[in-house]
Amino acid sequence: MATKKTILLLTDFTKRAQRAADIALELAINNNANLLIYNSIISIEASVITGERRSVESEIAAQTDKSASRLSQLTQYLIAKLTTGQQKEITIKCKKGTGPVVETILELVAENKIWMVVMGNHVENAIATSFYDSNVPPVMNNCGCPLLLVP
Repeated sequence: MATKKTILLLTDFTKRAQRAADIALELAINNNANLLIYNSIISIEASVITGERRSVESEIAAQTDKSASRLSQLTQYLIAKLTTGQQKEITIKCKKGTGPVVETILELVAENKIWMVVMGNHVENAIATSFYDSNVPPVMNNCGCPLLLVP
């Protein structure tokens, strides 16, 4: 029996990411695939790289809690769009994390046998834009599966 396809949806909870989530769900429905939603907060190390002020542990804990809450909301939103039959066929899971974005995405692709990665092509925060968008080419060149960028 063939392994079921899994789509990795990368989200930062912007309007563009919401459009990407809707498209990822349609892809999952049309291809009988599961959906793994991932959000990464900017860690202390990433803050240093991007020039942001250094985050303290309490800020990271607050960002992590906010990420978990928003991931749960997004998951429930997507599940609610499925019919009862589709809910039995399609599994939607979420995961949050910190750390280097490219390495994390590549690990998720390898560990979860990802069929396709879906993400919005830009983020709205100027600091995050330079950090996040700079990761698109390395992900495209190394993830070993199709990458769909949603405008």
